[in-house]
Formats: sequence, structure tokens, C-alpha cells
Amino acid sequence: MNEIEQALIVAGVMNPDGAAAVEVTPDHFSTESGRAVWLEILKTIAAGDPVDGVTLQNRLSGPALRAFADAMTITASPGNIDSYAKQVIRASDLRSLCSLADRVKERAKVAGPEEIASELLTGALSIGKSDRKTEYNAQDLMAATIERIDAASTGSQLGLKTGWQAFDRKLGGWHKGDLTIIAGRPSMGKSAIGLGAAINAAKLGANVGFVSSEMDAISLGMRMAATEAGISVQNLRLGNLTEKDWEKLANSSSKIAKLPLRVLDAPGWSMKQIVRQCHAWSRTGLDMVVIDYLQRVQPDVKSDRHDLAIGEMAKDCKTMASTLQIPVLLLSQLSRQVEQRQDKRPGMSDLRESGQIEQEADNVLMLYRGAVYDDLADPREGEVLVEKQRQGPVGIIPMLWDGEQTRWVDPS
Repeated sequence: MNEIEQALIVAGVMNPDGAAAVEVTPDHFSTESGRAVWLEILKTIAAGDPVDGVTLQNRLSGPALRAFADAMTITASPGNIDSYAKQVIRASDLRSLCSLADRVKERAKVAGPEEIASELLTGALSIGKSDRKTEYNAQDLMAATIERIDAASTGSQLGLKTGWQAFDRKLGGWHKGDLTIIAGRPSMGKSAIGLGAAINAAKLGANVGFVSSEMDAISLGMRMAATEAGISVQNLRLGNLTEKDWEKLANSSSKIAKLPLRVLDAPGWSMKQIVRQCHAWSRTGLDMVVIDYLQRVQPDVKSDRHDLAIGEMAKDCKTMASTLQIPVLLLSQLSRQVEQRQDKRPGMSDLRESGQIEQEADNVLMLYRGAVYDDLADPREGEVLVEKQRQGPVGIIPMLWDGEQTRWVDPS
């Protein structure tokens, strides 16, 4: 490793938030040992563990451990991490250009000048860009489009399966780059449907991040365990468990522990802090994010116009979905206006601070259970109202509510 790479590692240990925010990947380092050290720093940040010398020394071995020890002997400022990062990326791009030049020399032995010039231009322009394809000519665009349509026609899912057949039939799954708003009044089951979506996706092998700005992580863990074990959440909270219940709980917790699911306990966090953490997760694999819920997240900038602040946070979520190419599910509160009408089914105008939320969202889903307002209604009947679907029709998804285990299930 060179001195700038060592300075970046030191600054990353001292400033984990900064390390999560910079665009440096392990591939930007000049040595295998440097790549291993930076990858371990990113993995430690993504796991939410403390980033310090002791933790990293226990996780590194061989040349990577020696490289880390050498790096920690130099002096670096955590406040300069952005500068170090830019220098590391610039040096990596220059190495890539040198490698490209060497390949051109070899190609010159067998190819003509026009072919080499074309390859050189393509290679040079690709340096410094992400792997995500951002520019298509008409031919490439149509080829990619037909490929996706063909996948759908042969039964392949366009989006990440939701785990609910009724959802998949209507929405086609959770789609990469989409921001989906799931809104409801208190006690309608917003957290339950968000957590259910996260668990379902993780069971299918997706790397999922669940951000909770309202419920603490242990309460979420209880809900997960109760649902998986088929035990009442109330009994779980009070510890009223039979011997059979304890067996079920042991089995369910063991299954959940193996899921590729990460939970961020984030009361008081701002949206930009959440986005930074999601970017850190993405360095080690991230396929979907669920954020519970919008109005509990702190605005990054204080404003007299709360609607503008909320709209800006929704915009940040849409940008993150597009940049990371993952589905983002953002739970949101509905206004009290819905309770002042005879028909309590919500509509788009019931979204609190609805203007920019509606504009940024690719999909808007609203939860409704008649039993919340009418004691005579069937407590198991529920609906998910598709108020907006950018790539499909609106309508109603009939669902069932399991109040004992606080979960949504497919209609039988």
C-alpha cells in the first residue's frame, strides 16, 4: 500500500461515517492486502460493529493484518477522509489507464488502427464509472427491453418476489430502482407489512436492510420470532410460554438468525444518515431496504415548511433506490382526514405532506382494515389499495390480517 491508501485506512477507522460515505471500493487499492483491509472496514461498518484497532486486528490475518499494522503507524486526519478518498480513486484510475495502454500495445500486434482506437476510447471512457449501465444506443436499449419482456413471458419474476401471491400478481414483485410508499393510519399494520416484506425477501435469499425509527430492535425481534413460531406476540412479551412454545421459539429464532437481514435501530436519525448506512450495507451486498417510517425520521435541515422537509426525504429515498438499483419500501403515516369521512378507505390526498411524496413514489400502497373503525366488521379482512403504480394498474389487493401474530397473510 502507498501512503495515501494507509492514510485513508487510518481516517476510516477514526471516522466510520466518513468511510461509509466515500465512493472508495476495495478494488481502488493497489495491493491485495490493502483491498482486504478496506473490505473488512466496510463490512464492520455495515454490521454496525465498532470500527477500532482491536476489532479489526481480530478479524484480519496474514498479510492483511501486517498491512493494517503498518498503516496504523502513520498520522492521518479523520477530517481529511474525502481528500484521501479522491487521491486513492485518482491513483486507481491512473493505474487503469496504464493497464489499458499496455493492452493497446499488445493489440497493436494483431489489430488495425481503427479497431484499436475504438477499443481505446471505450476503455478510457469506462474508467472511473460504476458498473451500472447508464447509456444505451437504440439497438442496445431494445435488446435489453426484449430480454426483460421475454423473462416475464417465460414466467420469470421481473421484481424481487414479495412472498405474498396476491401482491406478486398485482405488482410483479418489488422492482429495482422503485420507491414504494406503504401508508396507513396507526394500528393498520404498517410495521407488520414492512417487516413481513423484509422477512419474506430474506427467506428468498435477498440481502435486506430494515431501518426502524419507531420500534426498537428487540421489539422487532419479538415480532419476527412470534410470527415464525406461530406464537401470540402478547404471550411472548409477557413470557407466558409453554414448554412447547419454548421449543417453537428456539426453532424459529434459529431460522431467523441465519437470514441475510440487518436491522438498524435508528430513532433520531436523519434521512441522510440512513442513506449513508444503506450505502455502507451495499458495499457488502444489499438487495432491498425497508424504512419504518417517514414521519419519524429527522429532517436533515430544519425548516418552517415541514411538508418540504418530508418531500426532500422522500426524494433522497428515490435517489437511493435508483443509485443502488434496489427496491426501497418507505412506510408513511396517513392524515387524520380519513377518519372524518363516512367511507374510511384512504386515498392519495390522505398522504400527510402528500405533494412531493406522491411525485417521487413509483408505487403508493395504502392499508385498510374495516375492523379498526367498525366493531362488527370481520377482524381478519383487510385490503391493500394500490393508489399509484407507475408501470401497472391501480386497484385493490385483498389480504387477511392475523392480529394475534400481527402479520398480513395471503387470502386462503
